Amino acid sequence: MVLRWLFLVGLGLAEDEDVVSSQSCHFLQTGLGFRKHYPFEREDAEANITVDKEKGICLGHLSQQDLSTPIAELSEAYGEDGWCVYGALGGWIRECAVSRRTHNLSNFLDLFWTGYVYFLNGPQATPYTLTLFDNRTLTIRDHSFPLDDLYCFVNGWYSLDRAAIVGNFSYLEEASEKACKHLEETVPGYFNISFNDFARESDADELLLETLAREGGGFISEDVVKGMRLHAATKCLFRGGGRGAVCDLANCAERGRLGPNNEVLYTVRGECESVWADRPALVGSR
Repeated sequence: MVLRWLFLVGLGLAEDEDVVSSQSCHFLQTGLGFRKHYPFEREDAEANITVDKEKGICLGHLSQQDLSTPIAELSEAYGEDGWCVYGALGGWIRECAVSRRTHNLSNFLDLFWTGYVYFLNGPQATPYTLTLFDNRTLTIRDHSFPLDDLYCFVNGWYSLDRAAIVGNFSYLEEASEKACKHLEETVPGYFNISFNDFARESDADELLLETLAREGGGFISEDVVKGMRLHAATKCLFRGGGRGAVCDLANCAERGRLGPNNEVLYTVRGECESVWADRPALVGSR
């Protein structure tokens, strides 16, 4: 993917309903990891939030039954952008809904910007290596959101045309359609995936990756790699059938790229160029 959101503003969780307690999950995944993808307390999932489609919230209430319903089925039932259908669950979801509607990715990218600047610079950002079951390796520096790097790598989103993905919305749509079609054909039970399936997978993946970050690296099983694909499939399902872009491709593109020996080079460390025209200044970076 957390301490009542110590870095709340930078991670785009500034609204109370998006905050995660230290007992629940964060985005990309862990106490900090999962939070990026799952920034709400489970017991708050049934809270009523004001519907505002302009802000990416098409439903003000999602019951536990809704969260257990296949994403494709729930989105189809409401005939809305799936990101907007689930928008009440967190800023990262609704900002993608807004980005898809406006064809402007800046607000979505800005959600994670301050967190990346902080966590990927300084003495805490020491490199460590993950060894995948198929003998590929990935060297990263993120000890707080390690799932982001593995997620971008496994799904091939660190190897796309970075400038085109962020700067050309039509290209982003084409790239996401291709990625999602592949996931539809390869992820078991693709159309039956529910938000709760995603949540359970994120919990497990976050816990493992945070442990490996503390230990300075380690082994990534085939099941964890499959989990990264389920993460991506969930985002594809949010968008509905053939409805366009998946925002995470753009987040991966701006976050960084692969260097020699699959070492991630990070934009916020100045190791690769930014492709985000409206990116904030690097205040607080090294």
